[in-house]
Amino acid sequence: MFEHRYGIKLKKTTADATALKLLRQCFPTQSFSELRAKIQANDYVFLSDMEKYQHDGVRQMAKLLREFDKAGIETELFEESRYTPNPWRAEPMSREYLKNILQRDREITRQVLEDIERETVGYISPDAKKDIDKEISKIQK
Repeated sequence: MFEHRYGIKLKKTTADATALKLLRQCFPTQSFSELRAKIQANDYVFLSDMEKYQHDGVRQMAKLLREFDKAGIETELFEESRYTPNPWRAEPMSREYLKNILQRDREITRQVLEDIERETVGYISPDAKKDIDKEISKIQK
């Protein structure tokens, strides 16, 4: 079976208070010592497969990345894949690639919502268009 995921690592392996506080907000069930150990081992602080659905993981990853950027914490992005049970193969990923993934996800979501509207009503009303635009703007945040 083919598996695919995206991840974030911190460039620095020193676990400062800002990074720990940010990670704790995102992962309240993990202890500070667990989070510190991940940072010090230069392990992933986030993997997209932590979420139930891939697109939710990518959105969560983008939110976390924005928070790291605001805090001035440097990060590295990776894309991993494997054919089970083989080990994961990691490759660096650019921010532009992540932006493209997010854009593609928004376009697919918009298309699905429009298709549902066309199939159920037969056309896209102005009110439905506003609702679809509102839903897409929520995703974009």
